[in-house]
Amino acid sequence: MMRATHIITTEHPMSYMLKEARESAAIVANQDTSQALALAEALKSQTPRGIVSVARGTSDHALGYLGYLLMHTRGMAVASLPPSLSSVLQTPWQVQDYLALGASQSGSPPDVIAMLKALAAGGARTATLVNVVPSPIIEASQHVLAVQAGPEKSVAATKSFIATVALGLHLLAHWNGDRKLQDALQALPDKLEQAANADWAAAVEALTPRERLFVVGRGTGLSIAQEAALKCKETCQLQGEAFSAAEVQHGPMAIVHDGFPVLLFAPPDHYQADALQLAEKFAARGAQVLLASDKKVAGTVHLPHIDAGHDALQGLTGILSWYVAAAQLSEARGLNPDEPPYLQKVTQTV
Repeated sequence: MMRATHIITTEHPMSYMLKEARESAAIVANQDTSQALALAEALKSQTPRGIVSVARGTSDHALGYLGYLLMHTRGMAVASLPPSLSSVLQTPWQVQDYLALGASQSGSPPDVIAMLKALAAGGARTATLVNVVPSPIIEASQHVLAVQAGPEKSVAATKSFIATVALGLHLLAHWNGDRKLQDALQALPDKLEQAANADWAAAVEALTPRERLFVVGRGTGLSIAQEAALKCKETCQLQGEAFSAAEVQHGPMAIVHDGFPVLLFAPPDHYQADALQLAEKFAARGAQVLLASDKKVAGTVHLPHIDAGHDALQGLTGILSWYVAAAQLSEARGLNPDEPPYLQKVTQTV
């Protein structure tokens, strides 16, 4: 059974997690994108041979999201590197003319900094998306892209994730000369405002008594599933496990039975038709499917998805709706989303 800790009273102020998540729209609307545009121009002048990314936790999910789109639009291989290869094993890198992309909310993770320095020594151009400026990671970065999310007091990162991805998408849009994405980014704050107010109460009600669930997405949606699953564990003491909508059918689906909860992201993108079919399969097996989509499927619980107006942005409206729901779910389970047990805002790993 669930063990409740950090009991909260019925009368309390809005959690920092909820407040900060709701700030996302205004943050994205006011971002200074000049640093991202300058890096885009540099990359146009000297196209990298390949791209590697370095981050931990939520920041790694942000780079995974961006990496998927970089691979799709640039046709370049993108690899997420384990920081311990440099921080522990001191691996010598041969990455001449690569782009090494880092990300950090705090700007102070020793292992990520060590990796970026090692990649720079190996010939890579280093660039970092970072919220706290100044911070130590800047010394390891040739290009600093300040995401400008402002102070984040909750242990759970929310607005910094959305700000990191949004600024990275400005980089991508200008590097590619993608006018449609640029226009969609201008409209994103309004979409985020709608997403923050979407009614996901059904998810809170369904998951309050639960102990575990699958979280499923595809494409950039896999990074969103990973981020949502992290928030389940981090703030709700709920064992969320993330899967690709394809990978979940290669074995993991075997444990789904009557009442097993599945949070499935199915926004209007290239993967939606397959995702909706998967929702039907899960429902037929008796699963309790929480379907985050603009479409409805019989036998599932509908969570309204706000159409972000572009495939590359759908994950941002989806995760923001989940952030709000997760903060509410945490409290419904008798927890404090701002102070998960055993965790700190800045995690120092080597």
